[in-house]
Formats: sequence, structure tokens, C-alpha cells
Amino acid sequence: MVEGSAKGRKTRSAGRFGPRYGRKTRVLVADIEENMRQAFKCPKCGRMSVWREGTGIWACTKCKYTYTGGTYLPQTMTGKIMARNIKKVTEGQE
Repeated sequence: MVEGSAKGRKTRSAGRFGPRYGRKTRVLVADIEENMRQAFKCPKCGRMSVWREGTGIWACTKCKYTYTGGTYLPQTMTGKIMARNIKKVTEGQE
């Protein structure tokens, strides 16, 4: 083993696929899984304690607030755009 190299350093979580599916696909999977497994800010209590419970289901471990979001991230770009548009419409009605 070469000094300074660690097992799984390049492959990260996609190392379980071995040589299958190609390098680019494995890198994309590893990036998505890395982002998915980090802590996110709770929209209710504001703490960095939101974790993914299942596909599109996110829950705060502190205040037990559960909500739906994106499959891999609690808030998608489309969701952010829609929230912004709804906010503009409701402000315009007032």
C-alpha cells in the first residue's frame, strides 16, 4: 500500500459499487450522499439538527418537527422558487 493513501479516499460512499457504472456516476452518487447525510437547519427551532428519515421525509431531532422536502435535500431549488413566488403574490394582495 502506498504511503498517504487511505482505502476509499477517492471512491467515498460509492466504493460499494466497485468498478461498475463508471467513474462519473460514482462521483455524482458520492456527492449526493455526502450532502444528504449532513445536518440541516430546522425551520421551526433554528438548530442544525435536521436529518433525513426517509425519501423526502425530514425530522428535527431536538424539537421533533417532521416535514416533507426534497428526496436528497430538505429544500429544493424549485421549492425555494415557489415559496418566493407565493410570498410575492400574498404581499401584492395586501
